[in-house]
Amino acid sequence: MTGGLIGLLGGLGFWLVTWSWARRRFTLAERIAPYLRAEPRTSRLLQVQASTPFPTLARLAAPLIADATGVLERLGSTTSSVARRLTQAGRTASVEQFRLEQLGWAAVGTAVGLVIALAGVARGTNPVAALMLVVVAATTGAILRDYELSHAARSRQADLLQELPDFAEMTALAVAAGESPLAALERVSRMSSGALSAEVSDLVARTRTGTSLTAALTALSASASSTELARFADSIVVATDRGTPLAEVLRAQARDIRENSRQRLMEVGGSKEILMMVPVVFLILPVTVVFALFPGLAVLEVGL
Repeated sequence: MTGGLIGLLGGLGFWLVTWSWARRRFTLAERIAPYLRAEPRTSRLLQVQASTPFPTLARLAAPLIADATGVLERLGSTTSSVARRLTQAGRTASVEQFRLEQLGWAAVGTAVGLVIALAGVARGTNPVAALMLVVVAATTGAILRDYELSHAARSRQADLLQELPDFAEMTALAVAAGESPLAALERVSRMSSGALSAEVSDLVARTRTGTSLTAALTALSASASSTELARFADSIVVATDRGTPLAEVLRAQARDIRENSRQRLMEVGGSKEILMMVPVVFLILPVTVVFALFPGLAVLEVGL
């Protein structure tokens, strides 16, 4: 039975490789692209080069990544959502590199599922069920990598929202002292540390390389998942374009963000009242009852 399962998996793998190479059709542009060198339209110094420890492996796996991308998009992990979450997580990796990491996680899941499946078949498990276990393990590995990216993006956005009130007040103080919005952002980002400071430092660096402050703030507002950070960027854009006072607006935003954070904390506490009762009912109350009854039980034992 084990030999039959190994032969089935080997034949299935050989068929998948043959089918993948057969369905892959190279266009004329793809054939002549390695022999042409397109002239860059902008300076190469402004281009962000995402490095990878295995560039040759990445080039060889490019057709496989292209085929796997279609499968992963059917599972809900679209290219646009991956690019947005990579930006929100503050990672410089490209979508192709993330797909390669997903394939690596899927390969690890396949190996784990294959070991469990072979052990199960050796004990008499149905080979079809074992094969389904391998498929589920591979899919789980790819989904877990996508979930890790989503978790990293949510964590970083939460850090940005937590740092925003103090950053807004410091920026308002610098603007009230007579500095321009760009100079105030540069000064505050240089004096502070954290996720928001790194984001603003990158924004200031883009403005130093030719991007306008309005365009950089608009891009920050579009990529932000929180409305508070989008309002912070939009308020600076409006103040820069129309000349409106910025210091009071930033102070009011800082007060609103703190009030919203306090309100969300109260809502979370109210929604977890039953969960908060678990240590009271199962830990504190039994200990209290034991302390109350133990003296009486001790007296009764002495009397007997």
